[in-house]
Amino acid sequence: MGDKRKGEVTQIDFESGHGIIIDENDQDIHFQLDNVSKLIGINSKVIFEIELHKDGLVAVNVQLEMEEIKV
Repeated sequence: MGDKRKGEVTQIDFESGHGIIIDENDQDIHFQLDNVSKLIGINSKVIFEIELHKDGLVAVNVQLEMEEIKV
C-alpha cells in the first residue's frame, strides 16, 4: 500500500453509493462514496490508493488532488 495514483471521477451513483475513477492508465476503478469528501464530483481530479477486493480493484483514501497540495 502507499502508492498514490491520480485520476478523474467519471461517474457517481448516489443511489448505490459508489462511483468510478479513470486513472492515469485508463483503468476504471470503483470507489465507495461514504469514504470521500463531499466536495468530490464528476470531473474532479483525485488522488487515491488501490486495494484488491473480491470484485476487483477498488480506490480507497480518495481525496481531491487540491487537498494534497501543501502551500
